[in-house]
Amino acid sequence: MEQSKNMEQAGAASAVSTEKKNESRKREISGKDVQAIRTFLESVGIYEADALRVGIAIADGKATAESISADDRLALNRYLNSGTDNERLTADNAQGHRLNRAFGLLERVTEFCDKRQLVTVNKALLSIAVNATDISRAVSSLDKRPASGQPFPGSTNGNGVNK
Repeated sequence: MEQSKNMEQAGAASAVSTEKKNESRKREISGKDVQAIRTFLESVGIYEADALRVGIAIADGKATAESISADDRLALNRYLNSGTDNERLTADNAQGHRLNRAFGLLERVTEFCDKRQLVTVNKALLSIAVNATDISRAVSSLDKRPASGQPFPGSTNGNGVNK
């Protein structure tokens, strides 16, 4: 009985030792990784990190244009639609804008994929970029903002206080 107790204690001691080694290794790696991640995140535009995540998932075969989750499709659509002039957005120019954004995303994804994966991502991104339902939803859901410098309808006199 005492022998089994000693074995348990020895096993626990070695587990603690292994944990400490792993923790110190994690700290060494995480310092470099944290800096790399920060640099990467500082370099991406609005919605781009999510769009890259989805593009890489498509490249890895975890999703296709047809099987993509609603959240991932929304992330791609947000990226594809961002940067548009809401006042002049129509179904025709939305598609052109979305295609330009898709090509830009494809350029960024090349850092993380091989040639075969790029073909897969390209096909999926173009399919989503020209999807009539997604374009229609984008055009109808964008708010029509007033020209810069003009107040929003129903806003206050500019100082935040109604008089």
